[in-house]
Amino acid sequence: MNFNLTYKSISDFKFGLILCSAFILGSIHISYSSANNEISSEELFKPVAEKLIKKGVDSAFIYNLINDENVKFDEGFVKINVIGTGKAADYSSHYNSRAVSKSKNFLEENLEILQAAEDKYGVPKEVITSILYVETRHGGYLGNNNIVSVFLSTALADQSIFIDMNSKTLKETYDNDSSELEKYLSKLKKRAKYKTNWAMEQLIALEQLNKLSPIPITEINGSWAGAFGMSQFLPSSYVSWAVDGNGDDIVNLFDKEDAIYSVGNYLSSNGWGNTEKKKRKAIWHYNHSNAYVDAVLKLSELITT
Repeated sequence: MNFNLTYKSISDFKFGLILCSAFILGSIHISYSSANNEISSEELFKPVAEKLIKKGVDSAFIYNLINDENVKFDEGFVKINVIGTGKAADYSSHYNSRAVSKSKNFLEENLEILQAAEDKYGVPKEVITSILYVETRHGGYLGNNNIVSVFLSTALADQSIFIDMNSKTLKETYDNDSSELEKYLSKLKKRAKYKTNWAMEQLIALEQLNKLSPIPITEINGSWAGAFGMSQFLPSSYVSWAVDGNGDDIVNLFDKEDAIYSVGNYLSSNGWGNTEKKKRKAIWHYNHSNAYVDAVLKLSELITT
């Protein structure tokens, strides 16, 4: 059921919720252990909805997102996107013998489309192949996290209850290392604000993605950071750089040809060039990690014939 309603103010939005509720059999209830409470999805996500409306996002679109049966609040997203896993990412397995063998096979099996993408964007086919391996093992590991849930949940990170929750988690994690604990606690509010703004940016991009994606956005699964498809693009990246690789006038990042072309376009648009500095800068834009950049370049060298 589609509600083609628009609201110009927060009060109009609240009225719209009441109006739309008349057509919905109840509301989704989401519980979170930190609050030891159960509240409606509208009430839980109210701070996010109000911010999105102020930024010009259609209130009916927001309402439909919040009340979709696939969308759930998960405090795990608030934790991992703000305070991380506590471990540095290890990319060594992304250029071992298995990675090289798998990537050479992918390169051989998809040589025509990879070469076409290289010719169009100037990004070597080996680099495109390596990005797709490091991201999803060429589509073998796509993630099972609902991306709308990721962004709605993470957008609540700057709320006091979740700052307290993450503070408690840090204290339990670093209880034997007071210096590390104080360092992370001092940065917690700033980090929470940063990730809230990041999630808001992605939620705004979702409105555009909703018009472009061949898959309903509330049915898209991906990583705990909300990246999806073979190329693991965020919604904002899809809107900016995803392209049609197979000529069917649809951009589907779960489609191999579209993913290949989109990676080529992404790197080309973000400064790929012939110098080492330009190569590293473009890949770093894809993932802000020098270890990630090293892994992609090393794998690409190992599969270059």
